[in-house]
Amino acid sequence: MGKDLAASLESGATLPALWYTDRAVLERELEHVFRRSWQYAGAAADLAAEGAFLTVRAGRVPIVVVRGRDGDLRGFVNVCRHRGSELVLEERGCRRTLQCHYHAWTYDLDGSLRAAPGSADEPDFDRGEFSLVPVAVGEWGPWVFVNPDAAAPPLEETLGELPRILADAGLDVGVLRPREAARYEIDANWKVVVDNYLECYHCPTAHPAFAGMFDLTSYSVHEYEGFSVQGGPVKENGKAPYRVRAGVEEGVYALLFPNFTINVYPGPGNVSLNVFEPVDERRTIARYQYFFADEVPKEEVREFVTFVDQIQLEDTVLCESVQRGLESGFFDQGRLLLSRESALRHFQRQVLAAVES
Repeated sequence: MGKDLAASLESGATLPALWYTDRAVLERELEHVFRRSWQYAGAAADLAAEGAFLTVRAGRVPIVVVRGRDGDLRGFVNVCRHRGSELVLEERGCRRTLQCHYHAWTYDLDGSLRAAPGSADEPDFDRGEFSLVPVAVGEWGPWVFVNPDAAAPPLEETLGELPRILADAGLDVGVLRPREAARYEIDANWKVVVDNYLECYHCPTAHPAFAGMFDLTSYSVHEYEGFSVQGGPVKENGKAPYRVRAGVEEGVYALLFPNFTINVYPGPGNVSLNVFEPVDERRTIARYQYFFADEVPKEEVREFVTFVDQIQLEDTVLCESVQRGLESGFFDQGRLLLSRESALRHFQRQVLAAVES
């Protein structure tokens, strides 16, 4: 089936509906995609102090990232080695140690087991055998990423040319600071949500504010090994829904496989990050975080966030409609218009290659 499906995708067909509705397919994706890929964890600013931590999920793998006493960032599977309880329940905070809320097994910030109540009564108990399981951690400017595969190639290799592309567009990631966050629940498979992100063919119909701002006749899509980039210039007489200051001149939108997007809008530093996290085969959490340059005042931040929020609400209606259609029993494979939807084929090829590996 793999070779036939690969050939089908090459010709412009979409992944079959079953890939968006079947639990078994999601299980393979969780194992072969999310357990092996770099995924966004959070803002480096939230991890600046010794003992600062944040928790995140990479697919089904719970992860805690913590700043050690030596200043290094480390990531661990957020599971106590005693009985399997999630170790840290808070989303973020600061601790001197990582203590399990169940039986008080206590780990140092380097992941080593520091104390286990009652273990002195066990003659063969060796604390050194029960350190937390490490994961890979990487940083790109103000952003922190994790990979459940501790032996994964470094983040820089996965990012490839993406940092240079954004820098060439005028974005200085060094001036960005986290300002706001949002969370959306979408009744659709995570790939439906990513597919929708990867084309602006629907923008004139579904996103009037976006279409009023950008010249979609000059919208372009470029594919790279681990990511794709799309975007276009502002209309000469377009109407911007927020004040556009000097800085980045065009919209630049990139998907880093599998589920992280960085959206750079015109201005000195107007960035939204989106992470599309699978809940089950038909539900997705879209986690947004907004970064701005310090010079962008609070009222302009609110204008920008309101603009992006409206786009996501419009996209949620689309994605949930697609999911219902895929579940109807009257749709198998669609046909992409590759002049406008080539990034979907690029993404779906990546999914197929990962799942078949």
